[in-house]
Amino acid sequence: MFEENELELESGSQVSISDYLKIIYRRRWLIIITFLVVFGITCFVTFTTEPEYEASTTIMIKSTGAMERTLFEFDYMGAQTTLISNQIEILKSRTLAERVIKSLNLSDVRDSLNLFKPNEKGEYLSMRGMIGVIRGNMDVSHRKDTDIITLTYTSNSSFDAAFIANTIAEEFRSLNAEENSGELSELRNFVERQLEKKSEELKLSEDRLREFQEKEKLTSLDENTSELVNTLSGYEAKLEQAQIELRSNLELKKSLEQQLNERKETLSTDLSEISSGYLLSLQSQLAQAEAEKTKYMMAIQSEVQDASKQHFESRLKVYDERINALREKLNEEAKKISSSNMVSDPFQLSQQLLTQYLDVESKVKAGTATINALQEVVSEYGGRLNFLPEKTLELARLERKRKVDEETYVMLTQKLEETKIQAAAQSRNVHVIDQAIEPMAAVRPKTNMNIMLGVLIGLGLGIGLVFLMEYFDNSVKTSEELEAMGFNILASIPKIEMDKYEEKLESKLEKLGPIEGKRIEARLITHLDPKSPVAEAYRTLRTNLQFSKIDRQLKTILVTSSGPKEGKSTTAANLAIAMAQVGNKVVLVDADLRRPVIHSIFGIDKEDGVTNYLMGKNNFEETIKSTFHENLFIFTSGILPPNPSELLASQKMEQLLHKLNENFDTIILDSPPVIAVTDAAVLSTKVDGTILVVSSGQTNKDALGKAFNLLNSVNSKLLGVLLNGVDVKGLYGSYDYYYYHHYYTKPGKGMKRLKSS
Repeated sequence: MFEENELELESGSQVSISDYLKIIYRRRWLIIITFLVVFGITCFVTFTTEPEYEASTTIMIKSTGAMERTLFEFDYMGAQTTLISNQIEILKSRTLAERVIKSLNLSDVRDSLNLFKPNEKGEYLSMRGMIGVIRGNMDVSHRKDTDIITLTYTSNSSFDAAFIANTIAEEFRSLNAEENSGELSELRNFVERQLEKKSEELKLSEDRLREFQEKEKLTSLDENTSELVNTLSGYEAKLEQAQIELRSNLELKKSLEQQLNERKETLSTDLSEISSGYLLSLQSQLAQAEAEKTKYMMAIQSEVQDASKQHFESRLKVYDERINALREKLNEEAKKISSSNMVSDPFQLSQQLLTQYLDVESKVKAGTATINALQEVVSEYGGRLNFLPEKTLELARLERKRKVDEETYVMLTQKLEETKIQAAAQSRNVHVIDQAIEPMAAVRPKTNMNIMLGVLIGLGLGIGLVFLMEYFDNSVKTSEELEAMGFNILASIPKIEMDKYEEKLESKLEKLGPIEGKRIEARLITHLDPKSPVAEAYRTLRTNLQFSKIDRQLKTILVTSSGPKEGKSTTAANLAIAMAQVGNKVVLVDADLRRPVIHSIFGIDKEDGVTNYLMGKNNFEETIKSTFHENLFIFTSGILPPNPSELLASQKMEQLLHKLNENFDTIILDSPPVIAVTDAAVLSTKVDGTILVVSSGQTNKDALGKAFNLLNSVNSKLLGVLLNGVDVKGLYGSYDYYYYHHYYTKPGKGMKRLKSS
């Protein structure tokens, strides 16, 4: 029956808001304690944590640098977002952190910086430790749709935060300038070497020409020969310039390969394979277009007249447009390749370097084609000179060599100056917009927010613990739960708070010792304070029992429980007193032959009791003991037997109950817990009814169900259950609280009486 009722409860019950409020109110002290602990820890951590300050500086990154242009009009092809991302990684790098530490170490304020101060143990940070501090306390962010980087540094000192942030920005600017200058240094050195070499060649050619003219008395060439020499020297100058450009591109290609190899060691053997068929085709088309343009220019140079100049310029424009279109396609294809899976490790390989490498490779092929075309033209015009007289031919050759050297020298001088100007511009592509200033207030700890979070977390954790404990708590706490489980509730006994009765009952307990007095005071509240709510609850139990059996009189009542220390002996004693107070002749039998306590409650000797009578050592009159009430008598347990169950199940026990029925109006038996031993189950078959005592907040629902099944299995007459030790103050919202509050307080003093009762 119990299992069916329990299943019915689980399927049909609904939890309301009032149920949650009851749970919270019942365990309110757990919430309060949890809140105070969490709030206290939060306040302690907040007010003892060392404050942290943040200082920020803004840096602008321009997209002009050595990696974007080279000596011979090398265009930058990488996206600006990639450039910004690269600069952010440089800011976070270990190399920059080392430079910052070295700069701080040489500064005038070194001794005032926390970075160089010892800790509590007197230990100083190592270089690796200081690098970790710099990198860990630094935050770099990029403002969207701008070239601005915000650098933020955090420190326990406002001065340190601002000073170190500015030092990082300055070292970053210096490092960027050094790197940019270093990228052009190789090309600049190459041009300087070529210029020095060409200067010596020009001087030598001029000396040879002068010596020949003085020796042969031949100062000039005729008009036709002079025109031929000028044309040929112009071609040769262009050829030499093209060769120098090719060598410079080869130098740049070599430099890019070296940089790529440093980023990815395994890339050096695969650079030639990082390409596609379409890219190779575009490179070939570009080289062919450059060669055709060169041949066309050479072919028509001598034929261009003023009248047809516009026509030839339009043809050259077509070549230029075709070459520019091919270059744009090459740039797009290079970007696709650098961002595709052809590059096995894009995090180690710079997209910018790869796109430059592919473009330089295209220029090398185009330059090679141009040189081949110029060599054909130079060879053709050189053959014409072979038909000149010997002295004229030698003079023409010397004049041609001087002009070639002169034009090449002028070109190299111009390019060297361009390189110097460009190198000077590279150091200015990083600009500090706003320097960091000392912050006025700390950013952490955030006192107001921490306190608010402490309040919320404390309350949330407390309520969470309450519901977690409630989830795992399977004990019976309220009469509503017992009703939902299908039990008949005889009464709810409030929890006895002994400190409230000490002064009131002190005069009644003078003759009793302090320890014994306390014990008796707790058990005999119905007698010692008959006007108390607890005494009234036992009288309610008495009334309910009187009307539980209308067809016949209820004389023998067994009081038991599912487990120990649930208040069955106290219930039996107070029920006996309540029965005696209405004039019934009552005998209280201590049938707990294992751990009897009735004798201690009433302060009498347990000897000469039930076991003595059952073994025939005492007669009936000698065993019955009187008490403080004329209608109440005690039948103690007697000596403890080795076989309690056999004695209680014997024929003599039935004879004892029959004799008690003849001499008393009501017989109340106190028995052991029903689950622990079989004594209660045996006695329940010999009485008119059984009361099952349930302790609020202690009795487990599963144990209660097992106790019910044990009694039901022997066909015992269960009158109902009694809920004992109810904490009415913890049952806010239930009718138990309403009953306790409204019927045991005086008018006008409700809450005052409630707090003191």
